[in-house]
Amino acid sequence: MNRTTASLLAASFTLAGCPLLDSPSALPDDPTTASFDESTEYVFTGLDNDQAYRITLVASGNLTADGTGSGTFVDNDANGAADAGASETVALITWVQGDSVSPAKTVPAGSDDPANPTGVFPALGIITVSITGVGDGSVYPVLYTNAGESTFLEIDANGAPSEDHVVGGQLTISGAPAGLDIAPRDSAEVAVGASRDYSITGLDDSQAYRVTLVVEDNVTLRADGSGQFVDNDENGAADAGASEEIALITSVNGAAQAGAKTVPGGGDDPSNPSGVFPVNGTVTVSVEGVGAGTIYPVAYVNQGASTFLELGNAWVPLESHTVGGALIVTE
Repeated sequence: MNRTTASLLAASFTLAGCPLLDSPSALPDDPTTASFDESTEYVFTGLDNDQAYRITLVASGNLTADGTGSGTFVDNDANGAADAGASETVALITWVQGDSVSPAKTVPAGSDDPANPTGVFPALGIITVSITGVGDGSVYPVLYTNAGESTFLEIDANGAPSEDHVVGGQLTISGAPAGLDIAPRDSAEVAVGASRDYSITGLDDSQAYRVTLVVEDNVTLRADGSGQFVDNDENGAADAGASEEIALITSVNGAAQAGAKTVPGGGDDPSNPSGVFPVNGTVTVSVEGVGAGTIYPVAYVNQGASTFLELGNAWVPLESHTVGGALIVTE
């Protein structure tokens, strides 16, 4: 673990039960670096013990920090809330107040009910979090009051937050292995009964992955090979749609499958999920057409609160994923 002076400072704040409670602050407040898979502690102080707070990681390109704990944020979707960006591809919050949490870019999750929001409560005016690197890049940890009309950090037209907040020092992660990739990425037509093979690379052999087929209307491709998905049932997960009527996965890593839209199946136990494990960093799948239509194969890390691909702000996944080329099935 990449230990900073944060733990020692936190201890000093609580001597004789007298935390600093004048104004929120964060340590470290200077830029910090860590290697892939290392963890860095941040300590937020000067907090109200009776107030619920949220902690989120904001991509460096979405925040201009002023060096005093405040920041100016971007709002690309013009919804009046700060855009965290794809910070989940760089780092995730892995524990809060000494307790492990499901790795997330925001705690509590963005799916928290705005009408009855939960939050993280300080102990003696202090909240401590640990942030673990998952990919190259930079993020800022941001703590803010969980109040207002939504669970997000609300900002004005100039990008200034209207809620109490504090910005920690920029955290830069380096040394990550190559991220998920999939080939081919070009579209291809196949007849019913014909198959197309996909190769997913840049994987960790000790990590379980899932592969699912998503109908074309439910995913918008992004320039970096990731996707933006729909969530019609508002359960916080991507909707694959009736892709099983168009194509099925019939082989994984050379082993024949009964034919499914998702491998492992969607009925997998979220509390003890299984997954597909790579062989030498690679998973290969064969997808067979069964009916007219278009689908996209999507591979993602099998973690989080469910076995499904979990979504954050603007329906962008919170989990590492990649989208392959369209399979167009013709009759």
